[in-house]
Amino acid sequence: MIKGIIFDLDGTLIQLPIDYEKIQKKLKEFFNISDNLTPLIPRIIELSKNDQNKIKRSFDLICKEEKSVSDDFKIMDGTLEILKFYKSKNISLSLVTMQCKDALTKVLEKMEISDLFDSLISRDESFDRQNQIKLSLKNTGIKASEVLVVGDRINDIESAKKVGCIPILKINEIQKIPPFECKTIKNLIELKSIT
Repeated sequence: MIKGIIFDLDGTLIQLPIDYEKIQKKLKEFFNISDNLTPLIPRIIELSKNDQNKIKRSFDLICKEEKSVSDDFKIMDGTLEILKFYKSKNISLSLVTMQCKDALTKVLEKMEISDLFDSLISRDESFDRQNQIKLSLKNTGIKASEVLVVGDRINDIESAKKVGCIPILKINEIQKIPPFECKTIKNLIELKSIT
């Protein structure tokens, strides 16, 4: 029986118009390199060589961009309906994001849905998706096997599986092939047929 759902934010519930080229340019200058930082967060950690000050300054650069576009996001079809549906069924809802806490707070306040979530984990608490899921489980006290994790990236579902949660891949424009068998949805409303 499903007792909780952990949602990813950007690409799953909303679409943030983040200018990654601008972020890449600033980070290249900061690290004095010419190649792109891909994947972004792991590459920042690698280049920072565990220097917490460099990690913080890099993340601050990204957060500034995230906050600047936090008024311009698009709510994905079915987001509000599905969140309210599960809340009415007493399913615990959690949110994990690689965005900063300030951008997350701004988005949730604009959507007027902060009160729907029992746990909110941003990049400020952890920049590792697997750890973010573990923190959400700890905050809600629900067993991993009773929790769905809904995300739009392969890393989301791989992390969910490693923790023992039930992974659901939300496919947006580009068809993604999961590295293992898992349920996929194209619209959040399809979750109703899974639970």
